[in-house]
Amino acid sequence: MKQFCLRLARLCASASLLTLIILQPASAFNMTGAAGSGESEQTLKGIITDTAGDPLPGATVWIPELQSGTTANQHGHFELPGLQSGSWTLVIRHVGFQTLETNISWPADASEMDDDGHLAFTLEQEVVLTDELLVVGSLFDRITRYQPTQSYTAREVQKRNTASIGTLLDGESGVAMRSMGNAPARPVVRGMDGERIQVLQNGMKMGDFSATGHDHAVIMDPSSLDRVDIVRGPASLIYGSSAMGGIINVHSGDIPSRWADGTSGYLGAEGQSGSSSLNGVTRLTYGLGDRAYTFRSSLRNTGDMQTPEGEIPGTDMRSIDIGAGGAWRYNSGYSGGSIQYSDKTYGIPEDPFDLDEEVELEMQRLAVQGTTHYKLDHHFWNAAEARMVYNYYTHEEIEYKYADGVLDDVDLELAVDHHFFQTDVLFQHGKRGAIDNGTAGITFEWRDVSVGGEEALTPDARGWTTAGFIVEELRLPRNWRLQSGLRLEWNYIRSLSNEDFPEAGTTRSQGIWAGSIGASGPLSGNLDAGIQFARSHRTPSLEELFADAIHFAAGAYEVGDPDLDDETGYSTDLFLDYRTSGWQLHLALFANRVTNYISLRPTGETEPSRGYPVLEYFSTDAELLGAEFFAKRNLTGQLSISLGGDYIRGSELENGSREPLPFMPPLRTFAETTFDTGTWWASVRVRHVLSQERTAASEEETDGYTLTEASLGARLGSSRIHNITLTAENLFDVTWRDHLSRIEQRDIPMMGRNIRLSYRFYF
Repeated sequence: MKQFCLRLARLCASASLLTLIILQPASAFNMTGAAGSGESEQTLKGIITDTAGDPLPGATVWIPELQSGTTANQHGHFELPGLQSGSWTLVIRHVGFQTLETNISWPADASEMDDDGHLAFTLEQEVVLTDELLVVGSLFDRITRYQPTQSYTAREVQKRNTASIGTLLDGESGVAMRSMGNAPARPVVRGMDGERIQVLQNGMKMGDFSATGHDHAVIMDPSSLDRVDIVRGPASLIYGSSAMGGIINVHSGDIPSRWADGTSGYLGAEGQSGSSSLNGVTRLTYGLGDRAYTFRSSLRNTGDMQTPEGEIPGTDMRSIDIGAGGAWRYNSGYSGGSIQYSDKTYGIPEDPFDLDEEVELEMQRLAVQGTTHYKLDHHFWNAAEARMVYNYYTHEEIEYKYADGVLDDVDLELAVDHHFFQTDVLFQHGKRGAIDNGTAGITFEWRDVSVGGEEALTPDARGWTTAGFIVEELRLPRNWRLQSGLRLEWNYIRSLSNEDFPEAGTTRSQGIWAGSIGASGPLSGNLDAGIQFARSHRTPSLEELFADAIHFAAGAYEVGDPDLDDETGYSTDLFLDYRTSGWQLHLALFANRVTNYISLRPTGETEPSRGYPVLEYFSTDAELLGAEFFAKRNLTGQLSISLGGDYIRGSELENGSREPLPFMPPLRTFAETTFDTGTWWASVRVRHVLSQERTAASEEETDGYTLTEASLGARLGSSRIHNITLTAENLFDVTWRDHLSRIEQRDIPMMGRNIRLSYRFYF
């Protein structure tokens, strides 16, 4: 199957180039908009509300002529910068409301706008849902008002480093990156890592092992994603009780949620000098009345990472992602399904200066997803949805040994097979008296893990989880809203014997609960505030409970503890938002208290056969305090400047010692200026990270650094658009070490100057 998919990916890349030649019109580089005047470009500002005058956060605004759009913020406000003069079509959608399609003349007359220059749009409540799918994104759009979701569209993804989910989101406010080279880079949100952060695909768990070890990658390649969301707040309880830091949901778009007749999509390619990386991506959607079909593919080949001090062997990567799906509408609802295959192989710098040894990880994932959405003729519930996913995931860690430059031996150190099934049933309602909207549902998960290899890390295991949840939003006086959520869960896991663990047979079975309540609303005309209290609950992972072997790719001997108690987190979150036509300010303060916080610590012993340090899983009470700040000033309709920063302080609370938690990101700040005409744009971003001197006993301190990134981009064409982005990361080739990098302890720097060129043709 792997060879078949390799051939198919190469065929897709060839077909992409042929399609590009066929579809590109002679006028593709026309620089004007729909009206073709090109006389002036201004920022279109709007506000979207329902018939009661309440804002609709998350409403989508789409301009078909440009094949681009945006999303309304928590106030219902949206902005489309650099819109050229002419006549434009706006398509505005929101789950539970009728789609509004309207034509505007731009620039608009001042009499049509409010004092802040906003055009007003009103949506009426929908009785029959048709072209919206009740997936995680739309659920969040509908009920997440406590703290706005950070969302990144396909075009925004293109501007970022798509080598991994970690590199894509690194540097965002509150989001850092745990890495061991580019491939296994994974997001860290507010100091939370591993299973405390849930990475989902289309609202469902991916079934990979990225959360269980810093050498494990998220198997999904982000270059072909439709959207990426970072979500916090009560709505996250729909997707698990353990997401203390939040949820990162990637939308692959394999099951289409909206379409027009005919073929649309994009073809693209990206190259990076810092790792000799090449990436090609294809996405196609074919609409035929009440049906639509999708296909996407991504092929990536990445060499070793280049640093100011030279090349780091063992940091290469090769990956393939292929997905296809379809959907159809009918009178009572909507159904769809998809199939996806992912294959990723990458090196790990276990000891990059030992030329007689290489470490490589190989992983594959086959995923089948399906969803069915029905409108309900019920006095309370408006709609119901059933979703399912089946993941088959394989994971191998391989050691290659050389003698005088010739391959001498190949050892399969660790092999994992994971079968994972999840199904959800959700019900949603709209306004019911003081209750504005809500979602309730049940979920069931089943997993089967088989572990082998010369260094089987854990016994086999089989387990299941069943849960019920509800999230409700109430309207309060003065346009405030109260959102609350509750999740009840029962977990069962049993360790099973294998060759290395013949005595296994431990069972853990228990009920847990998690809850959250938050309120938000205006303090004045332009100032909003919100506060949230939450309780989260995480059961220890298989590795934390039962590991007792060399984890070869991580370079350590890991020892679990079957008597570990569950983690329980209590968090408080406060934010303030200020917004005018020229200013956008955001401040968030948060505190997390976690009982039985689980992490690894060195025992001081050394494993005799290979000399690896022995690390043991242990638990302690912990506290994480932090703040995030963001400010943006629109100097003109085209020029803006932004400032931001974040800080996390993690401490152990055992015996009142307040010793530092390991791998906490240091204070980070950034400044950015952007000039965007709509046709072309340029930006410069400077990120300054202070030294991290507050370290755990097992850590080394890291020095501060300053990185500069400069970008240029162009959007050429009208109905068919060429997007080109040229970015220089670490422009001045600074030698730096990320404190969260698991290879920095070996005194290995991060990537040096990286020139990234990305091109996409949208049609």
